[in-house]
Amino acid sequence: MKKRIAFRKLSRTPAHKWSILRNQVSSLIEHERIVTTEAKAKELRHLADHVITLAKRGLNGSQKENDPSKELHNRRRAAAIVRGDWNVSKLFDVLGPRYQFREGGYTRVLKLARPRAGDNAPMAVIEYVDRPGEIRAARPPSVFQQQINGENVPMAALEKALRDMGIPPVDELLTKDEQEQVKQELNNNKKNN
Repeated sequence: MKKRIAFRKLSRTPAHKWSILRNQVSSLIEHERIVTTEAKAKELRHLADHVITLAKRGLNGSQKENDPSKELHNRRRAAAIVRGDWNVSKLFDVLGPRYQFREGGYTRVLKLARPRAGDNAPMAVIEYVDRPGEIRAARPPSVFQQQINGENVPMAALEKALRDMGIPPVDELLTKDEQEQVKQELNNNKKNN
């Protein structure tokens, strides 16, 4: 049984491993889905989740006080990891708000069926959850589960989170006639009960 092993060495020097992980997390932010070896994907998952946490801390709405120095500090910490200013901007402007209600588990590692042709290395896909066009939907964040269970969660926050994920409200999907029909059916059900 392996004990006290905190991370994978990936058969590289620490500087080379850090360089690979920085490049891969930058590619993951840019494309939101990459294919790599299984060991690299599992090691990359920790760093990818960490930069999302930095982006969430940099959001003004998530902090009790509106302190721009904290946002700048988190941007600089993320820029020390992520390569490219455009990736840092995407991290703070797109990915951070997308995951503001999710408390961890921002990435998913899916093992691929076929190993790599050249060296037979096991391959995997690492991707961000809740991204547009994903194959398998992730479990909803805990704030949505609280709403389902009937706890007090502000409805405006739920609607904003759904809009940020690209899900329009039901009112925009139904025509006025369909909305009136639904209201009539609800009223009839209340009268019958």
